[in-house]
Amino acid sequence: MEHAPWAFFDIFGTGDQRQAANDQISGINQGYSQLSDLFGQGRGALSTNYAQALQPFTQNYSQANQGTTQLGNLLGLNGASGGATAQKTLENMPGYQFALGQGSQNVLRNQAATGQLNSGATDVALQNQGQGMASQNYNNYVSQLLPFLNASNSAAGGIAGVNTGLGNQLNANLTNQGNAAYGAQTSIGNANANADLAGLTASSNLMGALGGGLKMGASLLPFLSDARAKDDIEQVGELFDGQPVHRYRYKGDSRHQIGLIAQEVERERPDAVVADMGAYRKELKGLKGVDYRRATDMAAELGRFLKAA
Repeated sequence: MEHAPWAFFDIFGTGDQRQAANDQISGINQGYSQLSDLFGQGRGALSTNYAQALQPFTQNYSQANQGTTQLGNLLGLNGASGGATAQKTLENMPGYQFALGQGSQNVLRNQAATGQLNSGATDVALQNQGQGMASQNYNNYVSQLLPFLNASNSAAGGIAGVNTGLGNQLNANLTNQGNAAYGAQTSIGNANANADLAGLTASSNLMGALGGGLKMGASLLPFLSDARAKDDIEQVGELFDGQPVHRYRYKGDSRHQIGLIAQEVERERPDAVVADMGAYRKELKGLKGVDYRRATDMAAELGRFLKAA
């Protein structure tokens, strides 16, 4: 398949690389967008499931706290109001009132049987019996409330465990999303960098082609002088034979050089122009070159004549 001569410079342009980079960036952004959505769904599922796991612990903790609050009242940890609440509770406990009544009746019967019913000893016996029952009732109630303290601690530990688990899972989810975002941005940066560096690679290709030709010495007399290989072409003078001399830059190279344009040389000295430099360097296929010795023979001859005159 034949290519237009200027197709050679496609390898020096960055259009294809930029398009490839844009396609790559678009794919990266789409992939990260989908991944970000999945990460969000994962966080939603974590929150829902952990909330369900937290519910029984919270319920148990609320119930157990009622017992621990009463235990605090009994132990005098909740101030005067707590103590009063505990006192009222102890006095109104059905088991306590029944046991107190039964104990008092026994004391009275015993005192009556011994003829001491109306003595001061009866009052002492009743007082001792009531204090003993109160102490026993208090200790029993404390023992009954202690499991609530254990249940409260267990529920609190469960709540802490659920919240810690949720925090760790959310942290892992966000860390993974952060790593994915970092990877996406790094890939985008690399794609942009590769596209931007394509111009330098192009310049290297062109200079390598030209430099390689120079190293071939006498076996490669023509030089790449095609106008299509140059930018910023400006005439700066002319040779003794009237051929225009130009300042220019090779495409992809920032350095200015001075020389002839193959298309202009060809009009006067077609024998000094190589129609296809691809015969010397395949990268230069379709571009014209100039044999500077032949192209400047006439100018050199005129220069010598003018100097002699």
